[in-house]
Amino acid sequence: MVTKEIVITKEYGADIIPYLVQSACHYDSTLHITDGSKNINMKSIMGMTILHLKKGSTFKLVAEGSDEAKAIEEIAVCFE
Repeated sequence: MVTKEIVITKEYGADIIPYLVQSACHYDSTLHITDGSKNINMKSIMGMTILHLKKGSTFKLVAEGSDEAKAIEEIAVCFE
């Protein structure tokens, strides 16, 4: 399992959600976003709709599987 902390540095709208789900689906690994109170499957459009990407908030990306390191690094770029 690989984790990476992400700090949101700009405002995102709901239009980023389909892009994140599509990006996550390219990997064999399971990918989750967790903020302590929620654990969201990044490959689930329904799960991702409850994600609030507000400037200044932090969360962890969690990947587990055969391509976990690659998945974490490439998904993290989506937030930069």
